[in-house]
Amino acid sequence: MVSKTELPTVECKNLQSAFRNPDSVDIIIKQEVDKGYLVGPFKKLPFDRYRVSPIGIVEGKYSGKKRLIVDLSSPHESQDHFSINDLIDKEQCSLSYVKIDDAINAIKEFGRLSILNKADIADAFKQLGIKREQHHLYCIKWRNLYYYYVRLCFGSRSSPKIFDNLSVAICWIAKNNYNIPVILHLLDDFLTVQASDTSGDRTMALITFNF
Repeated sequence: MVSKTELPTVECKNLQSAFRNPDSVDIIIKQEVDKGYLVGPFKKLPFDRYRVSPIGIVEGKYSGKKRLIVDLSSPHESQDHFSINDLIDKEQCSLSYVKIDDAINAIKEFGRLSILNKADIADAFKQLGIKREQHHLYCIKWRNLYYYYVRLCFGSRSSPKIFDNLSVAICWIAKNNYNIPVILHLLDDFLTVQASDTSGDRTMALITFNF
């Protein structure tokens, strides 16, 4: 979804949250490399021109889990350089999310003792790749070494929309191929609802196997 890929080389400084959590950054980058989401380290990137965006650490409000984010909106308010997110059309990335009322209505439809299953896709965005010709736009730098993403990363304006297309496809397959009557999704989180006289174990086995 990036409208322009020929950009001048720019290296942005990392966020303070990364410097406050260096051990977490070390661990997460190693995990990302080991899983094949991130390529590196390099002393010199294998691109003639590239964009290094800042990295930072965010902590889950409830889980406390630390995640690495890439600030693809940097440089901010620059008159000289576009950020990567500036080059992604907001209109193409708009989403409408499922509401709690949708789940409540499904439960009311199946009545008392309805069976619910909940599942989520691990490393959600990173299950989908970045086009090879855009790898140079998704570079990071840590401890004077370079890396670049080959999978969708947190911080890209287009990642939620692209991943949501996969989630929509999963819901369609669940309903039409496996006769799961109700499956709702909020990005990488899925909820199924069915009658009390059906097999919840079958549903959970199907969705976890296919995930």
